[in-house]
This record gives sequence, C-alpha cells and structure tokens, in this order.
Amino acid sequence: MFFDTDFEKHAQEIYDDPQWPTEPLFYANFTSKTDPKMAPEGMENGFFLVPLAPGLNDTEALRTSYFNKIITRFEHITQQSVKNNIIFNRSFCVNDFVSRYNSYKGNAYGMANTLLQTAFLRPNLKSKKVENLYFTGQLTVPGPGVPPALISGKLAAGLILNKNNN
Repeated sequence: MFFDTDFEKHAQEIYDDPQWPTEPLFYANFTSKTDPKMAPEGMENGFFLVPLAPGLNDTEALRTSYFNKIITRFEHITQQSVKNNIIFNRSFCVNDFVSRYNSYKGNAYGMANTLLQTAFLRPNLKSKKVENLYFTGQLTVPGPGVPPALISGKLAAGLILNKNNN
C-alpha cells in the first residue's frame, strides 16, 4: 500500500466531494512473487488498485492518466523501471463494475466503511421483506474479509436448517 501522498485529501476527494483523487493512494500486488503460475516463466504480473468514489465519470483517457500517475510514483519510490517492461495492460473501473456486475454506480466495495455500516449494524442474514430470502457474504453480518464471509454462509445455512426443522 502506497500512502506517499496526503491520506486526508484522498479520503476527502472520494468520500466528501466525490471526484478522481488529485494524488491517489494506491495498492500494488505482484501475485507471481508467491505463485509463479500467475505469470509466464521469467515474467511477473502485477496489479494496481486506486480507491475511487462510485459514480465517477469513467473514460479510457482518465484511466490512462491515472495509470501513468501511479506507475510514475511506483517507479520513483521503488527506484525501478517498470512501465517500459509492461507487455499487457488492462484496466477495470467504474463502468466495468456497472456492466459486468450491475453494481450501483460502479461501486467495487459494497457498503461504505462508516460506523453505521459496521458489525451488527450491517444487513441481517434474513430478509425483512421477502420470506425465505437469506443473504451471505462480506456485506452482511459478521462483515468483510474471507473468514467473516464464510462464517456468514454458515450462519445463514444454520438459519435455514433451523427454520426447516421447526
């Protein structure tokens, strides 16, 4: 995670005044470092993630501009030449989340990370409106991450079994 720019400004630009962040924070992951099957032999794969506000204007020009911003900073921080060695580049952004997942405003993360959407304040596992509809996953109780998402599945299954056994 690269927090080499002002976190407060980035947060203000994505939460309070939704816009493409001026100096985006970003996350870099090179999965081929731990799983060599993720890239052809002798090569690496990597991806970069920039947290954005949902509903932003999303164009190829903006994507390219932001990729250039973060790759330039990445090269400066790591003191490595990366951009000239990229043989394949693909982006996935707001419009892609809308078209592929029908995600509201292209939101990649689901709920906001606010106090009113954490812990027991997350949606219940059982629908209050539709009989026999249950929810599971990171957006329900107990919350985000793989272990809690799996636990929510187990809890929902338990609710269904209990209902059917009564």
